[in-house]
Amino acid sequence: MRRRLLFAAMLAMAIAPAAFAGTAIDGFKVEITGALGEASVAEAVRGALDSKGLRVIAADGKAVCEVWFRREVPTSDREVPGAMFARIPDGVFVGVIHFPAPAEDFRGQPIKPGYYTLRYGLILEDGNHLGVSPTKDFVMLCPVEDDVDPQKTFTPDEVVKLSRKAAGSGHPSPWCMAPVSDEKGLPKAVANEHEHVILETVLSTGSGPMPVGLIVVGKTEG
Repeated sequence: MRRRLLFAAMLAMAIAPAAFAGTAIDGFKVEITGALGEASVAEAVRGALDSKGLRVIAADGKAVCEVWFRREVPTSDREVPGAMFARIPDGVFVGVIHFPAPAEDFRGQPIKPGYYTLRYGLILEDGNHLGVSPTKDFVMLCPVEDDVDPQKTFTPDEVVKLSRKAAGSGHPSPWCMAPVSDEKGLPKAVANEHEHVILETVLSTGSGPMPVGLIVVGKTEG
């Protein structure tokens, strides 16, 4: 039941991109940054992150976002049809993202500048939503002041509650994950056919390297 609550909240986002074939984006690039030192992020959370972060830079030279992924993301042997990254358990802490300027999540909700944790979750595919998305994988924004234990796996209810707070609305804040276009030159920024900007990189996980994409600019067209 708890899992269905999370999924139902996320399914209201509607249709995800139809394809994830990546193409180069003029002017967008990814820079390697140092360790996260932001004091508003709990020390335990900072300590769980990789010592290097990724900064997505737009054509005008301004930073779109900065992401620090977890040093080692826990995994299981779970497989879910339609999910690319289901080995990551629901509610697991994945990393921290920073928006230096106002942003929009995949649902089109405005997101205030600041630091947020990222927690993994799946969209439910049932009879009412069959085929609406080629991927079920998302990370949800959570306020850093309320997410201070990176070792804790949150329940779906907890993720929904915190993510609603991060969005400042009645809906959680979803950020769509995607398969990488190819594994050459990672990390990098690419675009799909809908001109969503995707940060592509490799996560370190308990079961080995996991190439992943995260849509950092663009929203559902549904």
